[in-house]
This record gives sequence, structure tokens and C-alpha cells, in this order.
Amino acid sequence: MKIGGRKYKRFRIPLTMRFLVISGEDKRRFSRFRRIRLWDIGLGGVSILTPVLRIDGLHMFYDLIPTVRNHVMMQIEIPDSGEPITALGQAVQGRVMRIKGRKAYLVGIHFLQISESHGRRLRAFLLQWLKARQGSQSLFP
Repeated sequence: MKIGGRKYKRFRIPLTMRFLVISGEDKRRFSRFRRIRLWDIGLGGVSILTPVLRIDGLHMFYDLIPTVRNHVMMQIEIPDSGEPITALGQAVQGRVMRIKGRKAYLVGIHFLQISESHGRRLRAFLLQWLKARQGSQSLFP
């Protein structure tokens, strides 16, 4: 059951992510990797706070045709091992915010593809984090 449009809860955990944007119109076009701190994370995706929506000429959401969405390749660093969790996602929502007087964009990225093993690692990490900080809670709303 979805509550407030979300299937999974999101948690404010200070993790780092590397990401690049892949054109939905031409998969051969992609940006350089950028490193950013996550705003939040859950089993269904992440949110980031970024000063720009266009990276190396590619918009986080789409290029020229709004119905052809760009993809976001993510490498999320979690403290359980040296290997990042890799997922393919799509920017699904964004809003303008002001942080210390400067404009920034809060962008929600929904996971489209994540391997079963990386999904299990993410679930185990989130459950461990919840147990350590808040006792026993669910990952679902």
C-alpha cells in the first residue's frame, strides 16, 4: 500500500553517492561521474540536493522530449564493504529549495533496476541502521 505516493520509507542517513546521467534519447551520451551526499535513502530510491539540474549538457529529468526520460546510474557507498551498491534510476520529482540563501534542487530518484544481491545489502544496511538508532521499525510506511 502506498502512503503519500511512496511505497517505502526514506531515511536521512549521511551517505555518499557517485552518479552519472544517461540520455534517454541516445544511450551513448552520458555525463561524467559526480560525487554527492544523499539527502535520504530507502528501498525504492534516493533523494539528492544538487545546485544544478544539468550535468555535462544532460538534464537530470530529460533532454528535448519530456516523455523520454533520462536515467541516473548510481553507486551508493555504504559502510558494510568497499563495493558500492549500484542501481539504475530515474529522476521522478524535484523542487527548488533555498539553502543558506542559495538556490538548490531536491531531486527524488526512483530505482528502476537494482540487482537482487545489492537490494539485499541495502535492506540489511537499512534494517541495521534502524535497529541501532530507533529500535525495531519497518522499512514500509
